[in-house]
Amino acid sequence: MRPVKLRLGTALPIALLAALSVTGCGAGNVVDDEKTAIAIQFDIQDATGVKVKSASCPADVPVEIGRTFECEVVTRSGDRAVATLEITSDKADLRVVSLKKS
Repeated sequence: MRPVKLRLGTALPIALLAALSVTGCGAGNVVDDEKTAIAIQFDIQDATGVKVKSASCPADVPVEIGRTFECEVVTRSGDRAVATLEITSDKADLRVVSLKKS
């Protein structure tokens, strides 16, 4: 993934978020929640420069192209955000659709 200069604000523009993508987070017919959480943690940190303490994603999200789901992100400073991800392939490639402070 190439780094993109962004800030963790109330919402990041969708056009800029398209550069944030997570490749191959599938585990059979469902998205691998642990792999996705780790990848999102590093991708958001790389893209925004904000240190991420943790990310948590739901388990058992079926791999369906176009399906969206949300992961919770917690920064090292304690700020919380919600990342909305979209499944873009049958291999569970993902892209961040939005990132909003919660």
